[in-house]
Amino acid sequence: MLDRIVRRILPSLDRLANKAFYNDPLTAAPIGTKDEYLRLWSAARAKNHPAVEEYELRTGAAIDREWLDRLALRTQIVVKKSELSYQHGRLVYSTVAALAKKHDTLTIVETGTARGFSALCMAKALSDAGKDGRIITFDVLPHDVPMYWNCIADHEEGRRQSRRELLDDYAPLLERYVIFHQGDTKLEMPKVSVPRVHLAFFDGVHTRDYVTFEFESIRARQQPGDVVFFDDYTAGQFSGVVEAVDEICAKYAYEKDVIRTDDKRAYVIATKR
Repeated sequence: MLDRIVRRILPSLDRLANKAFYNDPLTAAPIGTKDEYLRLWSAARAKNHPAVEEYELRTGAAIDREWLDRLALRTQIVVKKSELSYQHGRLVYSTVAALAKKHDTLTIVETGTARGFSALCMAKALSDAGKDGRIITFDVLPHDVPMYWNCIADHEEGRRQSRRELLDDYAPLLERYVIFHQGDTKLEMPKVSVPRVHLAFFDGVHTRDYVTFEFESIRARQQPGDVVFFDDYTAGQFSGVVEAVDEICAKYAYEKDVIRTDDKRAYVIATKR
């Protein structure tokens, strides 16, 4: 009886604890116009990124650009002050594709799901490689609660949508590969246990404390050749991330590959020796 009572009240307790993320946490109303999102998309698509192309050549894998651009329009093109870029989608795809050549199945942990862009790029890599795998992705935003997302879909649908609805066109990939887990990573990551993490992609809270904690949550589950992909390795803007990444790579013997896509944005792809 106690078990039934607990199961009955848990959803309400969870909703109360995460109240801020159930009531339009990103925006209370649509922001930009549809034409504005299309203009931002065109500008982002037009840029060249030689460092990303070089990485694709090194790994021998490149994502279908038309597929990527369509996904980015729905999940990465937002109205904000900083310059838009979704080149990390190309990088995570190539990284997963390279790992998939060495393993029959991959376990991937991601923090910072947001609208699901990176998770889908990684799922696409697994699918294109014909490999099995699972992508466990963490975010404070719920998966099944309607909200405005500050993206073109707010205008195309004319209503609030859940992330599940936002990504409905990609449902087969999500159902095959992606597990959405809601909550703060400091609370939720210790609850999820997997024997190995071939790739971790950290794009959650951009502080030294959180990056270090998230790494420590998966460190013991990595073997030589496994990878940690750190988002926003940018001194000045995210100095805490830079400090955490430098310390992790030096202390735990990870080979650090810094990829700078422009003068304001860089990533680290760290391989365990």
